[in-house]
Amino acid sequence: MSSSYGPIKTEKPSDLIVKEIWELILKGELKPGDKLPPERELVKRFKVSIVTLREALKILEAYGHITKKRGSRGGSVVLDITPTKGINLIVQCLGANGTVLEQLIEARMLVEPIIARQAAEKISKGGIAKLKANLEQHEIDFKARGTTKCGWQFYLLLAELADNAILKVFEEILIRMLLDQEFSLSISDLESTKEQLPYNRITFEGQRKILRAIADRNPQLAEAEMVKLRQQWARAIRALYRQRQASEVTKRES
Repeated sequence: MSSSYGPIKTEKPSDLIVKEIWELILKGELKPGDKLPPERELVKRFKVSIVTLREALKILEAYGHITKKRGSRGGSVVLDITPTKGINLIVQCLGANGTVLEQLIEARMLVEPIIARQAAEKISKGGIAKLKANLEQHEIDFKARGTTKCGWQFYLLLAELADNAILKVFEEILIRMLLDQEFSLSISDLESTKEQLPYNRITFEGQRKILRAIADRNPQLAEAEMVKLRQQWARAIRALYRQRQASEVTKRES
């Protein structure tokens, strides 16, 4: 038997719960501010133990998808990764278009190099420290799981540091659309597959180069590095999209 074969990985029940709740959030069925049902109800719905359920909720909380509120009116509440009002509605409308991936690639190529340039021009020592902290956590997560939410958080932070409210809203829309597209391709920020690893590595290495340019306060280089990253990312996500299409064709024909 070829050495390339390995054991089949069985997903834990807690991971399946995480994916189901995250899908409801992305689809808008669970909205920011919504409370999840009580734990006893979720245990019955998912047919799992309270220990398994709490493990799933702990993962969701660690990744910033929900927060636990204490007290008699407490519970698990859905957080919003894009806090500007109206973003989710805009994304839902745009997401109905079948050509959304190519439009997302084009829009990110237009907007994000400008954000990188702006950030390099306006960055403070505190801003550089925030970006470094993000990439340090990114590296820790990447070594542990091959993936991380720090990848997309980097772009939101960069838009905030560019100090332009309009660019920040644009970036929030782009990131929400990115997460929708990644979810449809089974790209997760919780755990990486073998096929996803090169995609994640491109992001991490590209962001390190962008940070170096920004820390040096070099707007031209920051913009150029973002352009390179967007080109590499576009090739990688298109490849994953083609793989998904081929897989679906094979399933239909079998």
